[in-house]
Amino acid sequence: MKSQLRSIITILTLALFFVSCKDENSIQTYFVDHKEQPEFLSLDLSAKMIDLSKADLSPEQKEAYNSVKKLDVLAYRVNDGDIVAYEQELQKAKKVLNNDKYEELMEFKDNGISFKISTIGNENTVDEFLVLANSKEMGFTFVRVIGDEMKPEQLVKLITELQHADVDNNQLNQLFNYFK
Repeated sequence: MKSQLRSIITILTLALFFVSCKDENSIQTYFVDHKEQPEFLSLDLSAKMIDLSKADLSPEQKEAYNSVKKLDVLAYRVNDGDIVAYEQELQKAKKVLNNDKYEELMEFKDNGISFKISTIGNENTVDEFLVLANSKEMGFTFVRVIGDEMKPEQLVKLITELQHADVDNNQLNQLFNYFK
């Protein structure tokens, strides 16, 4: 009996330890907590869905492409003009980016859409880019670009070249149709 009680106490202590270590303000937690909710659209996109056969990439651009592993997308659409719910959810999303482990890279507006870009990594290489784009008319989208030692300057050059590449639109159309 004493042994069973000791085992139960040990299990409870471990459970409390793991629950207390959960980082409530991490992007991973935010995605997991929201991806099954009906007002959200969640997509996991492989970087390999972009056909580079028609793109003339330099070795530096190929290295940048190979450093990107996947993109996680979580989108929230403003339903029936419910700005209050949108603002509340947007504040939760922004709170995630205030986590100390995310470094803000830039913030800007374009065509009525606000963008906030943050990173995880160091000044030379990045393991994650986090992009939060939002608009009161449509909603917001959180994009998490996961890679391995991505170099920001190479990615900028790659993105410019990818404008000429073929993209598998099936998954992207889900995202665009979601906001219609």
